[in-house]
Amino acid sequence: MRKNVLIVEDNKAAKERLQQIIGEIDKDTDVWTASGSLEGFQLAMQYTMDVFLVDIVLDIRGNADVSGIEFAQKIRTIEKYAFTPIIFTTSLEDPKLYAFTNIHSFAYLEKPYSSQEVKKTLIQALEYTTQREEDKNLFFRRDGLLFSVNLKDVVYIENYFHKLKIQTIDEILEMPYRSCKKLMEEIESKEFMQCSRNAIVNTRFIDAMDFSNRYLILKADYGQLEIGKAFVKNVKKHLGVEDI
Repeated sequence: MRKNVLIVEDNKAAKERLQQIIGEIDKDTDVWTASGSLEGFQLAMQYTMDVFLVDIVLDIRGNADVSGIEFAQKIRTIEKYAFTPIIFTTSLEDPKLYAFTNIHSFAYLEKPYSSQEVKKTLIQALEYTTQREEDKNLFFRRDGLLFSVNLKDVVYIENYFHKLKIQTIDEILEMPYRSCKKLMEEIESKEFMQCSRNAIVNTRFIDAMDFSNRYLILKADYGQLEIGKAFVKNVKKHLGVEDI
């Protein structure tokens, strides 16, 4: 299973160094980065992280800033992250005891730390896997009835005329409107991506990509989906497509 690591660090150089070290350990590990606690929390909610690398001081302008610890405290309130390894990186001495005892951090790396020190700590932390939900379902209420749709059967979801069109392997379902943003939060799977303002696609069903005309061609005669102008960059990044 591919692992997800989230780096919450405001210093660009430190962030890039940690990314490089993780890549040297395992190139198949997906690395997410955030410069602040809010951005980090949003990523942690959208994707399931297996390790957190968090700088305690995320705003050097504040003399008493410990927003990294506050981020970790909030993460610990999420059930699935109750025991996920949190590795703190900082040059501060004072928060050390608090970080270990109150937040149950996995390790504490004091700056300037060595690459070998980071590697050793990360290799140990990456042995842990945050529990994922298997065979996750989306639930919809229509005409007083509750419907359940298994994510592994969903080809794409599209908003149109204030309704949801859900194309599954076997059929098309119409459900009450729900925003793509809300759906992505509920889905919480890297196999799904938003490709336009009104559509979400299961990347397992993408057969080909036409970026010139901004279309995704789907497998098994499921048709095609438009790539919104504002989503081209994110779609390419998600699919690992580089510009020539």
